Amino acid sequence: MNPLEKFTIDSVTRKLNEINSKISLSHQKPFPNLRLLSHYAFKKRPLKILPNGDIEGGYAKMIASLIDFSFIRSLVAHCYSIKAPPCYDPPSIFLTDLFRYVDGFQYMSQFLKVVRDPERGVAYRDYAGFIEDIPCEGTFSNFRSRLGETLYIDIFHVLVDIFRELQMITFT
Repeated sequence: MNPLEKFTIDSVTRKLNEINSKISLSHQKPFPNLRLLSHYAFKKRPLKILPNGDIEGGYAKMIASLIDFSFIRSLVAHCYSIKAPPCYDPPSIFLTDLFRYVDGFQYMSQFLKVVRDPERGVAYRDYAGFIEDIPCEGTFSNFRSRLGETLYIDIFHVLVDIFRELQMITFT
């Protein structure tokens, strides 16, 4: 067996189906605010590796197509109130911040220009769940402040655990 076989799209997808289910079962606290300005929904999208080894649609598409980020609502539920005004769906905000980082944008203001662009931003808006309202820079600062550094890092730890279970990283 080829040692890289475990890193094929099909193999990773099968393993992530198991991981996504396990994460979903372990994070079931309901999110209190049902009035959302965006709505993230995990969608499996077909992935294609191009002849040069790149992923068609880039890393943002790969991440959004393989990992279900719905668990974030449960992790941050205690930071929100049922009586609060409408808010952006936490996975939408987190994913947008992650996409900015993955796609090499140093500043959120630069990235949001792309997200708002009618053509260039359509995929990002779809992956994150933005339909009409696209957040401003301050929304991301407020999100980080609301969660606090520890909780924000906890979300990243779930992602690190995913990559560890996929054997893409090790702690040896």
